[in-house]
Amino acid sequence: MIERLTADDAKFLHLEDEIMAMHMMTIAIFDGPEPPFKALKERLSSRAVLVPRLRQRVMDVPFRVERPVWVDDPEFNLDYHLRHTGLPKGGSLLSLNRLVGRVLSQRLDRGKPLWEMWIVSGLPKRQWAIISKAHHSMIDGVSGTDPLALMVDQVKMPRHRPADRWSPGPVPSANELLNSGLTDLMLDPGEQFRIARRVVKRPWQEIAKAAESLVGNKPVSGLSRALGPHRRWIPAVVDAEAIRRARTKFDVSTNDVVLALISAGFRAMFEHSDTPVPQSVRSLVPLAVASADAFINEVTALEADLPVGEADLESMAAKIAGQTSSHSNHSRAVAGDALMNLRGLSAPTLCALGARAATLAGTDRDGIETVTINAPGPRETVTLLDQPMVAVIPAIPLAAGVRIGVAVMSYRDQFHFGITGDRDAAPEVASLAKGIEKAASTIK
Repeated sequence: MIERLTADDAKFLHLEDEIMAMHMMTIAIFDGPEPPFKALKERLSSRAVLVPRLRQRVMDVPFRVERPVWVDDPEFNLDYHLRHTGLPKGGSLLSLNRLVGRVLSQRLDRGKPLWEMWIVSGLPKRQWAIISKAHHSMIDGVSGTDPLALMVDQVKMPRHRPADRWSPGPVPSANELLNSGLTDLMLDPGEQFRIARRVVKRPWQEIAKAAESLVGNKPVSGLSRALGPHRRWIPAVVDAEAIRRARTKFDVSTNDVVLALISAGFRAMFEHSDTPVPQSVRSLVPLAVASADAFINEVTALEADLPVGEADLESMAAKIAGQTSSHSNHSRAVAGDALMNLRGLSAPTLCALGARAATLAGTDRDGIETVTINAPGPRETVTLLDQPMVAVIPAIPLAAGVRIGVAVMSYRDQFHFGITGDRDAAPEVASLAKGIEKAASTIK
């Protein structure tokens, strides 16, 4: 049976071009002796059978009469997807940041399963890291997941798991794909409508783009610019205790405090670059719209104005709470308290779902200047081959015309901010990270 990509999954393939790479990354840092590469490979090999998508690739339907399909890759080779690299001798965390930026910039090969994992040696303090990378089209919370989440010790293996020996299914021929596509198209009025709308809508989109370039209708902050293909990535870290103190003192939610810290970071960035500070920055903020047990495929994106024009963190948090409170009874931020109790390492998948929702929403909305995602991580220590993970940090793609995006994962007693910026258009992202940490240090 041919498995077709959903409309949303296919959209991420269509959005991707030479400038926008539609994949999510997670960077995990571990303490202790680095396990032998062979042991890490054996762990991944034994767990990959749990997620068939890791051994499948995308095939286009002839003439694109229907959405692409997932097929088993008969040439699947784990050695291609699992890679080992090291930082320069005496490597610093800055070297890791640069490596993450380079890996984030490189698109995944469409002719192979759409994921990679990098084992990184040579971090300071005898630490080591894993960079996990997966395309948005394969991360839906059900059929696909971040490969890193499969690796950790907390994953419970099924009593009767699939056999390690894998026999790929047959690859459909072009005629089979075409016939199946035409049949599905005739039986799916919704897809017929989407195709017709795309044909009608495309010329008007081109006219709108041309008009915008003539009028120069751009947000005041200057955060929306044409992107290049290269990325910068900078992390920041804030103690959870500081966020808890601010939540109690300001009488707002955890997510409101996180967004206030990001607002303070943007204000510091504008001030550092001698750019006039705007009153606000329009952001997409992903929210869950279902209860925690039904969360996985129920994420939407709220538009919120980050009040960077305010001079203090409490005023920022109050203004953000005024925008998010109307959604509190019907939705929750991706970092909802109930989700923080999930075992294992669900944060990368939750963050990816938030990034998906923001990207899809951003393609249909004007005036979006940034994306801010806050995903929960576990409170207990996560281990891999008995080595403790000390940090887990997201790296999200840039889309919807923005040049800076911020994602946050909580883990144990810290919140880790991962800031992605366009390498040419956003050289000041380091001052944004410092601004977040400085604002957090003022919470008493």
